[in-house]
Amino acid sequence: MRIAVALLLALATFARAEPSDTSRAVHVGAMITLTGVYLTMEFPVNHWFAPTKCVWCEPPAFDRRIREALRWDNTRLPGITSDILGFAVAPTALGLMMLTASGDHRTWRRTLDDAAPMIEAAFGVSLLQSVTKYLLPRSRPLVRYAKPGRAYYHRDYVSFWSGHTSAVFAETFACGIVASARGYKLAPAIWATGISIGVVTGYLRLAADQHYASDVVFGALIGIGVGIAVPYLIHGSSLERDQDATTMRTAPRFLSFGGRF
Repeated sequence: MRIAVALLLALATFARAEPSDTSRAVHVGAMITLTGVYLTMEFPVNHWFAPTKCVWCEPPAFDRRIREALRWDNTRLPGITSDILGFAVAPTALGLMMLTASGDHRTWRRTLDDAAPMIEAAFGVSLLQSVTKYLLPRSRPLVRYAKPGRAYYHRDYVSFWSGHTSAVFAETFACGIVASARGYKLAPAIWATGISIGVVTGYLRLAADQHYASDVVFGALIGIGVGIAVPYLIHGSSLERDQDATTMRTAPRFLSFGGRF
């Protein structure tokens, strides 16, 4: 975890400098580290950290009402569908659209510069969620309202917040900001596709009885925040329109604009 934080801080030092192969190598290292740390915490060792009881057990009234309105009788179907949408369809669709959007400007450097914000945002917010859910154990609705005698499962008390939702929104905003800053014609489609998948994914997490509405809403907000922060704070200097379009540099000082019209 400390290594991942150190790498993110190192990336911030490159934000004001012009993109270089050295900075790209650091980004590759950051992506590999974030991915490795997250996958390690989420799968091989997650049962070591998994809480065995909740500290946040009772949902507020609005969470109960929304659960009663949106939960499906067959919770397995929306659960599987949300896994597919959140972890496969969203990153694949956004990645392919970004690759297509670059068009004639596509090089391995441009592809890496376009992909890095999405990958860093997705795994960064997912790693943050992994830490939070262990520090603030909240029982999932399907656990809170389960029949007596239900066997314990190590993911029972990690409801806060919805990792599926936060990941999709982080990817969407990172990709959308990059595409809009570069002037890609597919930018509106990227925004529409990502937000649509994020909304549907969040709804399905409610239908699957895996999360409360507050988990989904908070996850979306955190995902949006990370999706905005990563491009601006870590990739600021690389967000520039192509030379045949209006030049717009969006570094951390992104209130200043300049270019040819």
